[in-house]
Amino acid sequence: MPTDTAFAPAPTAAPALVAPGASACPFHQATPAASVTRTGALPPDAVLWLPQHQRMVAQQGVNADGQPELQLFYGDKEIAFDEPELFAFGQTLARQSRFVAADALGWGQPGDWPRVQGLLQQLVDAGVLRVAGGDDEDDDAERPIGEAGVCPSPLPPALTDRPRSWHELPGLMTELAGRPLDIGHLELVVPIFRIAHMAMDAEGRQVGESNAFPAVLRVDVATRWRTCIYAGSRFQDDKPMNVSALKAMRAHWAPMMAMLLQVRAAYLARCPQARAGWTVGHLERLATTVLALPAYQLMRRERRVANGGLHPVLSSMFRVTDGLRMTMHHMLFIPFGEPTRHPDTPMTGAEVHAYAERAFSLHSEHGVCAGPKAMIDEFLAVLIDGRPPRDGLPDSLEPALQEAVADIAPAMDYAMLDLKAYAAVFSLWPMTMRAYEQLNGIAQAWLADEPSPAVQGLADWLQPIITRLRSATHLATEAWRADRERVYGDMYAQCEQTLSGHLPERPLAELLAPRALAVDGAPLRTLRQALVRQVGEAGNATQQAHRDDWLSALLRTIAQAQAVVRVAEGVQGRTNRLLGRDAPQQPFTVGDIDLYVQLVGMTDGRVPFLLDELERMLGLHITVDAQAVAITEPGATR
Repeated sequence: MPTDTAFAPAPTAAPALVAPGASACPFHQATPAASVTRTGALPPDAVLWLPQHQRMVAQQGVNADGQPELQLFYGDKEIAFDEPELFAFGQTLARQSRFVAADALGWGQPGDWPRVQGLLQQLVDAGVLRVAGGDDEDDDAERPIGEAGVCPSPLPPALTDRPRSWHELPGLMTELAGRPLDIGHLELVVPIFRIAHMAMDAEGRQVGESNAFPAVLRVDVATRWRTCIYAGSRFQDDKPMNVSALKAMRAHWAPMMAMLLQVRAAYLARCPQARAGWTVGHLERLATTVLALPAYQLMRRERRVANGGLHPVLSSMFRVTDGLRMTMHHMLFIPFGEPTRHPDTPMTGAEVHAYAERAFSLHSEHGVCAGPKAMIDEFLAVLIDGRPPRDGLPDSLEPALQEAVADIAPAMDYAMLDLKAYAAVFSLWPMTMRAYEQLNGIAQAWLADEPSPAVQGLADWLQPIITRLRSATHLATEAWRADRERVYGDMYAQCEQTLSGHLPERPLAELLAPRALAVDGAPLRTLRQALVRQVGEAGNATQQAHRDDWLSALLRTIAQAQAVVRVAEGVQGRTNRLLGRDAPQQPFTVGDIDLYVQLVGMTDGRVPFLLDELERMLGLHITVDAQAVAITEPGATR
């Protein structure tokens, strides 16, 4: 895990099943010989091989019904056994590289030859096993390891030749996204776990390494890449591992572990309930506290650490812990492959590592985790279980690290405040997805009663948006949206509990609940006029009702967006005071929230910004801040 690619969520599809019904053994229905025997079926003396067998990962647990289950993960395939008599068969299979088919009869008690033949045949048909002697057998030749396994960089050339800093705001955001941003609003756009990414440490490496955020500000740094040699999902993957990051991690391992234990102790002092057992939510907040420590040193006004001066122990600690943070985030928010976890779900280091293997969390866009299994497990044992590392701890810490220990408490405040802001700001997206669905429903009903070209135009505008959002986002269903909002609500509440010792007076859902839009008559009149210009006046009461429903849905969405800004801005004020910043000169707007999407640069899988869509469709420019809503028609004839 110790590399910039540690635990990063893979941009791949969810694992595919060898056969439908992952909760049941994919083979047990084929037990009768008649159902598996056919012309050309495997003979007992067939020699079978498992290409790159080191990629096979076996994990035993329980299925959705609470029954014992053995799962094998192999590339994009998942093989589930729910019959205990087949567990030994599956576990033995995972250790094979080449075997005679009949040998599988001795793998536990899988049954007679027709049944075993059927199991093996289905694995062949699924592309897991192959029959020896084919032309493709040479494809299993292992890639070189050691010095011969050195790979070229998978990264495109960097777009900048010097390290940049968020202290260059507001101008830096104009360069990146075409509009300025006051530094007093930074944490409402860039989440705390990415604040330190582009900073350079004292060894001349960016904190985020090849995943530095934003990507356009990554700097080219001499880095050695090598084919992965570790068994599991990343074995000899097409993406290499960053061995330069691994080398730095090994050099700083002992003081890193000492610092992690200090952060852990500080967290438990604030959150003693975690002593009874870690949960997904606790581990996300603990990991974020680790990431906030270098960010706090870089962003505070007094005693600020200059860009290029960050202690490499803190940057290395950031990289390894970001993997844990991303894995917890994946558990909470990504509904593909397996169900999301509630923040209160108990979690252990072993479960974290197992999840990372099967969910491709040891892969990132450019590479795979460079840490050997023992190193990953030791990191998790130190941070989660509080166990000292195998080779012990240093007798003392350098003065700079001793000073960093004193920064843990305010860094934890920084982490909790920004997670609160994150929960509020990112609540905009399920709201927006819900608004698109509501507007689409109104448009379809409206079109049935008033099949005019103008109303058809509204429906045609929404339909491709809805189609894409239902197939390409993590907010495609109302159940997923509600689940995400529950996580945001828990995050908001638990972070305030950590900050102040008590839950907030009002939950996030109540703070963001729809309410009447407090605006004067002008914005509403402008909105109504734009709609009339688009679709014309109503011809009867039913048609007018559709127009009123449309306007009400838009006003409801604008009111909720204003509530998001109001809550987030309140949290940001506390963050600015913590860091010693001046209050921002300009208000934060809903439009500023979309800057994060622009920085990420992956807009295809994200919810389109509704205010931009309204400007494109209705010719309206809508500005929403915590205090006011302005709606203008830049292109309207007056």
